[in-house]
Amino acid sequence: MFHKLRKYLSLLLAFLLGLGTVLGVGLFTPTPSPALPPLGGLLLNGVQYIQLSHLSTKQKIELGQQVHKQLLSKYKLDNDPETNAYVSRVGKRVAAASDCPQYPFHYYVVEDRNINAFATTGGNVYVNKGLLKAADNEDQLAAVLAHETGHNCDNDLVNKMKQSDLAQGLASVTGVDQSAVAGLAYKLAFELPNSRQDEYNADAQGLKYIEKAGYDRNAMPAFLKKLLNSSSSPAFLSDHPGTKERIAVLQKKIAASQ
Repeated sequence: MFHKLRKYLSLLLAFLLGLGTVLGVGLFTPTPSPALPPLGGLLLNGVQYIQLSHLSTKQKIELGQQVHKQLLSKYKLDNDPETNAYVSRVGKRVAAASDCPQYPFHYYVVEDRNINAFATTGGNVYVNKGLLKAADNEDQLAAVLAHETGHNCDNDLVNKMKQSDLAQGLASVTGVDQSAVAGLAYKLAFELPNSRQDEYNADAQGLKYIEKAGYDRNAMPAFLKKLLNSSSSPAFLSDHPGTKERIAVLQKKIAASQ
């Protein structure tokens, strides 16, 4: 997995360094999207820069919107009103029980048969249609959405960006070009797995949220068990590593609080 991560970051670094060379001689000025406000920061040669280490809540929300726009160019969202209403209702119930009310949470259904779910930043959560079919009940769906909500509340994506060698290599006194930030965020959110520690933390957060929201806490380890025992290997397990250990930790937490 480490080699895969380095491969992705090396490819992206090569692209961004090439972009930086053009920017350095002032020959390239990106046109900002009219649908999204700038992330803010310092203007240099017509390019908007931001400081990764000092992202405000507003900037995290705007970054989430930019990543969402990139996702729409590669994936199709489900347009069934009933399905969207169901996921949104469960998600909003979980979000109301979270500890990050500063984010305007949005829960999207992706037209994809693979069993998976993702979180970006600023309150955006995505669940594949394949996962909806795999969940036995509303409690299990709530458990997945709570886990992804936990990633948002912990700012895991932004923290991964700050910790990545790529971001550190691009950072300077001025900061990082916002288009480069959005591209890096997309890579880390949708193409690379979370760390085990981030998964443990999101599980702990999600467990609190579903309990407060009135859902069955046992649904979280139960759903992971179901995926682990399935005949195929769902994408959710590879993108959310440490399944066996996570199940054991969750069961211990639930037993200790009874």
